[in-house]
Amino acid sequence: MKPLFRVVGVLAVVLVALLGVATANAEDMYSQRTIKLAREIHCPICAGESVADSQTELARQIRGIIEEKVQAGESDQEIKDYFVARYGESILFDPPKSGFRLGLWWMPLIVVGVGALVVVSFVRERTKAPRPLTAEQPSDDDAELEAIAREVLGDASDDGRTPT
Repeated sequence: MKPLFRVVGVLAVVLVALLGVATANAEDMYSQRTIKLAREIHCPICAGESVADSQTELARQIRGIIEEKVQAGESDQEIKDYFVARYGESILFDPPKSGFRLGLWWMPLIVVGVGALVVVSFVRERTKAPRPLTAEQPSDDDAELEAIAREVLGDASDDGRTPT
């Protein structure tokens, strides 16, 4: 029985070593530049995963296309432009900040600025000291209100009724 365990153990070690070599070769088949570019491109199928990390068939095909274009001598920007033309700017992990996307970058700063102005103006209004009215200088509004009050109270006292 001991020789059988040794043979099985040796076979297991050889199998693990072969699997490790096969996995290393799969990653070595792409250049470092291909892997770098693949990390900058979203997988169209997987949510939030790059083409380099995805194991879908489409991601493998995209990595193959990237590798072909790298071997053909195309620049990084040309390769990215190729995928943007096919899938749109949302394929890139870091899309260019222009147009509507530029507004999305500036919008939080604008909202914070407007909010700060509203808070400052509110605080200034609340902390402003009221101007005291002196008896010597009644305002026009006070004179009007006083005349209306005399008129109403005068009419009520003439009838002998008390105001309610």
